[in-house]
Amino acid sequence: MSGGIYLIILLGSGVTTGLVLEWFLRTDSVLLSKDEPSSRGLHDHVVPRGGGLAIFGCVAVAGVMVHLLQGTKNVDLDLLAIVSLTGIGVMGFLDDRFNLGVGLRLIAGLTLTTLLAVGSIGDQSIVVFGQAFDWSFGVVLLAGAIGLFWLMNLFNFMDGADGVAGVQSLIASGALAIWFAGSGQEFLALLNVGLAGACLGFLWFNWAPARVFLGDVGSLVLGAWFGVMSLIGVSQSGLPIEAFLILLGVFVFDATLTLVHRLLKRKRITQAHREHLYQKLILAGWGHGKVAVLIGTMAFVAAVLATLVVWNPGHGLWFFLVALVMLLGYARLAIRVSTKISRRAAN
Repeated sequence: MSGGIYLIILLGSGVTTGLVLEWFLRTDSVLLSKDEPSSRGLHDHVVPRGGGLAIFGCVAVAGVMVHLLQGTKNVDLDLLAIVSLTGIGVMGFLDDRFNLGVGLRLIAGLTLTTLLAVGSIGDQSIVVFGQAFDWSFGVVLLAGAIGLFWLMNLFNFMDGADGVAGVQSLIASGALAIWFAGSGQEFLALLNVGLAGACLGFLWFNWAPARVFLGDVGSLVLGAWFGVMSLIGVSQSGLPIEAFLILLGVFVFDATLTLVHRLLKRKRITQAHREHLYQKLILAGWGHGKVAVLIGTMAFVAAVLATLVVWNPGHGLWFFLVALVMLLGYARLAIRVSTKISRRAAN
């Protein structure tokens, strides 16, 4: 398929997402919920949430168009995976509107991510730092389901500042499009191009000051989507697992570090808080836009490093270490800035 279709899908998804969101906001659509300010959040005014509906609606349309152009060949997304992703979207939409209980979200989330893993796992060896491992289906399924559940939730945790989740998703989906195109999985490449375009359209409304938020319907599905792409890439295309860890490293590092810190402090991990690194920077006086630019810059560097891993699997460890040094520098910056402001306030 010619390169022109990639540009058409990118621009078409971006413009369509923008138009849908504009219509949602102009009509005060019932599909959007109201995000009220709280002591645990970073906003001081009511903002509609649910913009993820427009993103995935446009990606779904793009997928149908590509499928019609390609026919039934090369459609590398299992029906079970599609149904499970839809189920996660429905769960997110209901949570936005009715604030589902933690227990219900836990059971539904684990069930859906397990089904999602079943529908995404292939039979290729798992490549880790240049070494191939023939893990059993059960081991891959367990690791995949847990990883999907964590990614789904960490995207939800990290979606707390204007532009942050959108810019990470834009860059990650763009990199995935390049990887899958290179491995001959054109359907997935085009779907990720469609997602990149939809994220561009969304960012027009989500950049500081945000006019609309993703909502759980957006953040949960984005996390699950990148988890599915990781499983397919690792177990069906033979891509190195560290490439995906680096690609999503900014979000994975921040959310995991914060979770471990809260566990060590014996704090409730299900309680909303403002302890993520990006939240520390905003609370220290950095604007939402400045933090989003920082996240986007790191995400771009991570995407370059991850792509180098895909092209040079034997050097994966070195690129992984470079990414880790960058992320440790980010943590040091956020903690240092936050500590300095706290001391100044105490004096």
